[in-house]
Amino acid sequence: MQRERNKTGLFNKKWLLLAVIPLTAAIWKFTDDNTGGYYRRPLSLSTELAANFGEVRENHFHMGLDIRTNGKENLPVYAAADGYISRVTITEAGYGKALYVTHPNNTITVYAHLNHFMDGVEKAVRAKQYQDECWQQEIHFTPGEFTVNKGDQIALSGNTGTTEGPHLHFEIRDAVTGCNINPLFNGFNVTDHIAPVINGLYWYNKTGSIYNAKANKINLRGEGDEYTSSEQTITVNTDKICFGIDVADKSAEGKFRLGMYKALLYVDGVLKCSFAVNRFNARDTRYVNACIDYAAWVRYSKCIQLLCILPGNNLPVFEGSPGNGVIKLADKKTHNIKIVVGDAAGNTTAVSTTVKYDGDVKMESSHPATAQRLLPNKANHVTTPNARVYFSSKALYDTVAFNIKEETNNERNNASAAIFLHDATVPVHDSLKVQIKTTLPLGSPLRAHTVILLTNEKHSLVIKGKWIGDFMEGYCMELGTVQLIIDTISPVVNLKEGNNAVFTETDKALHVLYNDNLGEAAFFRAELDGHWLLFEKKGDCFTYYFDEHCHKGKHRLKIIAGDKAGNITSQVFTFIEQ
Repeated sequence: MQRERNKTGLFNKKWLLLAVIPLTAAIWKFTDDNTGGYYRRPLSLSTELAANFGEVRENHFHMGLDIRTNGKENLPVYAAADGYISRVTITEAGYGKALYVTHPNNTITVYAHLNHFMDGVEKAVRAKQYQDECWQQEIHFTPGEFTVNKGDQIALSGNTGTTEGPHLHFEIRDAVTGCNINPLFNGFNVTDHIAPVINGLYWYNKTGSIYNAKANKINLRGEGDEYTSSEQTITVNTDKICFGIDVADKSAEGKFRLGMYKALLYVDGVLKCSFAVNRFNARDTRYVNACIDYAAWVRYSKCIQLLCILPGNNLPVFEGSPGNGVIKLADKKTHNIKIVVGDAAGNTTAVSTTVKYDGDVKMESSHPATAQRLLPNKANHVTTPNARVYFSSKALYDTVAFNIKEETNNERNNASAAIFLHDATVPVHDSLKVQIKTTLPLGSPLRAHTVILLTNEKHSLVIKGKWIGDFMEGYCMELGTVQLIIDTISPVVNLKEGNNAVFTETDKALHVLYNDNLGEAAFFRAELDGHWLLFEKKGDCFTYYFDEHCHKGKHRLKIIAGDKAGNITSQVFTFIEQ
């Protein structure tokens, strides 16, 4: 019970018993709990990974290890080495509740998706939340406040933030450079005898932009750690190509597909491109979109990693690579291709083929006359009568024949033409500035309830913009269709347990459900008998865990919530705690 934890301390015997729950032995293992290396395992369980360092995710590489908790929450989490708790963060998405420990060897370990921090930290965080009247926090601590020894219990695992189930996300960071480091090469022993599996091999026309080229699948044969193409020689109709590869790495007992650690491309025995995820900074992780066939990712959720370096890709995973991976075939000779992929344990799988150019060079496909050629590493802008779009010099990874068009839409809640910004199969690296002209007259009260709606094959996103004359300006990080939308519908909030609900000592929490026609809440405030009350957010559910701020008796709970269009709702509930 929440109340019992507050009275007796976070880590009482009942919670410590969870540490001895057995978990099926896994292939991926860290060092022994207290010996054998600088770091110990953050959980006292045999460690099975749900995700590894460098795995491809939406708009980012995975920056650490996801350690399975066998579907359970509230398992004890231990400090991986001596140090001090230097920081905690609490966010709705991302890492949820996360704790950071700084160590004497100039590294920082990160423990994310937690349910609770150790007692002293939890108390300090709660005090700051109530002082600020804000659930989301980023709090820094000095070296003397919360010193920990290797193996000290520092938290309980959970399922907070962006997760698909309970697990512990664990990272090692360089405290000097800020780079994330692959934990499997920094003090964690790995026992793994399973070589990566090659699920697919593809070639692309690279006479022009990768965004004009389709994936041409190469049929493979073989098994184990050696593959060849079904055709003895792959004949292509372009004199410049590059390759993409779909790889899965698994442990013997783990059901999860892990990401590729490294790949090497050889042409006629000479290394032409190499890729390895050893370390990189979180600020660069969005470059993942330059390392994959982005169209295949968007349309089919298929991960094909490119073995070439696009002009606008500045991610250091290609450091030491002798070339950009583009293979020149103008001599019309047969060339030997070998690709070797490997995991962090040193297991490798190779695929070999030969390739030859035969025919006329296949140039870029034609584009609409209205398309504008946008270049990587250069600021670009596109305008129409009712829209202006600005790209920074870092926005594009390769050349884009950008197509923009307008379409009038006279539906009642529309406040502009629909602006089609190319399509969502071309990624952008940073925010695009978009300005859209409205059809609403100056001074219209509806302007206060107007937002930008972005829709594409992946998402429907609401963006709160600002007015610049007759244009609303906003920022987005995806392409698609943008339009100004009028929203005057207030959100609805309900108490899940019902108004006048009665709570007993066995109840842990109460839940407020939020619903709005345009997505999640932009604003939420709860007051218990006139005083701010701490609610945690996950999706459209806000949860209050009973604590010392709610005593026995009848209470008045006031909820004030709002959406991005400025619509506010206020609702009062009553409940009784016995």
